[in-house]
Amino acid sequence: MPGAKGQGGADGETGEAFEEFFDRLMPRALLVGRRILGSRPDAEDAAVEAMARAYVAWDRLAAASHRDAWVLRVTSNVAYDQVRHRRREVGRLQVSTEAQEPAAEVDLRLTLLPLLHRLSRRQREVVTLSHLAGLTHEEIAAALGCSVGSVKVHARRGMDKLRADLGVAPQGIEEA
Repeated sequence: MPGAKGQGGADGETGEAFEEFFDRLMPRALLVGRRILGSRPDAEDAAVEAMARAYVAWDRLAAASHRDAWVLRVTSNVAYDQVRHRRREVGRLQVSTEAQEPAAEVDLRLTLLPLLHRLSRRQREVVTLSHLAGLTHEEIAAALGCSVGSVKVHARRGMDKLRADLGVAPQGIEEA
């Protein structure tokens, strides 16, 4: 990223400058944004916003062990904000269905967003970082400052609640 030398100094632990961090993490941030928003341009907006926030905070973020998770979490938060904004706009304006994304994808996103917000904050963070950002339990634990066991408990409870809210049987339980 040109002009990032002022704040983009090397990280004392890994030697990674902001430019290297940006190049390495941007594809993952785009993937998170795309999974939530469904379109590449919207995903780019969310990912670039997250990277801009990382750039501004680089002095304190450079040495953090959880910086990847931090950026992916910010990306997902920005993407969710875009979904909420879209939902409000669709409620205000009657848009023809021909101009929208495929109805099934939009319905899924509009269904999942309120359900995610019904989870506890920690469950929502763990489910998002695990299933949308693709982080391991260990990476999530480091990012959230909790134990791996706690991450596993929150992931299980969060997914069980989402399944129940969607009317899907919990894993390992078959209906008679």
